[in-house]
Amino acid sequence: MFSSHDGLCTIGELAEHLGVSVKTVRFYSDRGLLPEASRSAGGHRRYGPDAVERLGLIRSLRGLD
Repeated sequence: MFSSHDGLCTIGELAEHLGVSVKTVRFYSDRGLLPEASRSAGGHRRYGPDAVERLGLIRSLRGLD
């Protein structure tokens, strides 16, 4: 999943891996539910393995509704 050598993934890779939209990832990130994303030189969000775990947990908990 993490295509770069630095162990981080793009917002699109994260969204695709977990079956959600990029908009959903941004929503959770902007509300502080995901760990702070680092930024690439171009300002793009880059997420680590902790964000994958957290987003997976959020999806599981949402399924309890």
